[in-house]
Amino acid sequence: IPEALLTGSVRTTILAYGALLSEASSRLTFPDLSNFRLVRIKGYRRVFAHPHTFLLSQNLIDPTSSLRLASLSAEPTATDGGVGFTAAAFDVNLDDTQREAFVTREREYNIVSIPYYDIISSTPNDNDDGKVTTTTIMNTQQHSGYGVICLANSDDQLPKDIITPLLERLPNKSLWHWDFKSGLLPADVYLRHCLLAVKKSGDEAERSFLEETYLADRKTTLAEYLADDSNESIVMNSLPPKHLMTRFNG
Repeated sequence: IPEALLTGSVRTTILAYGALLSEASSRLTFPDLSNFRLVRIKGYRRVFAHPHTFLLSQNLIDPTSSLRLASLSAEPTATDGGVGFTAAAFDVNLDDTQREAFVTREREYNIVSIPYYDIISSTPNDNDDGKVTTTTIMNTQQHSGYGVICLANSDDQLPKDIITPLLERLPNKSLWHWDFKSGLLPADVYLRHCLLAVKKSGDEAERSFLEETYLADRKTTLAEYLADDSNESIVMNSLPPKHLMTRFNG
């Protein structure tokens, strides 16, 4: 069990930044969660940079035919420099069995505890060019607490007996070490799930997800990627199989 989950207390704050930005989606995994709210993460980048083992194991992505494979992770930046994103925070009471289940489910990630910050206000601004931007004000003087988050990891930290057969299916034989110029793109069925989730969580969650989520090149924002109508259409028409329809529906 990662140290972040061994706090000596049953109460744990989870920080979620993808499909679990929706409270409804979070409750499918943590039915007894409490105090669901939006917070800011500072000094980390949200990025579509690796294929998730669940997507591979369920054959929801096909590495032999496309590079539309990636799931989300968060990675530290060299300096915070204003880099960050809006995430969901919620509290759960984890017993030993639940802790073990959490670690198993997210086994590919580096599970750590980081500070998060309350959002004081989020205000839309009308610009001269007709575009609307949003000013998000957070309490930067002092963090509001610590939460458990799933960060990017390294292949050498993965359980070999479980991961190796999945890696063999990938063109570069790696989960975490994709080159920035690899052309790796978001997995359509997973991105659809995330987009449906953030729409349920309000304007700030959706704004941040579009403007503060990056493709594997760490330059292209999700908003820029979806500005291509063909990408958006492909994503939103990528339905999950029937047995995953509830889980993958935001």
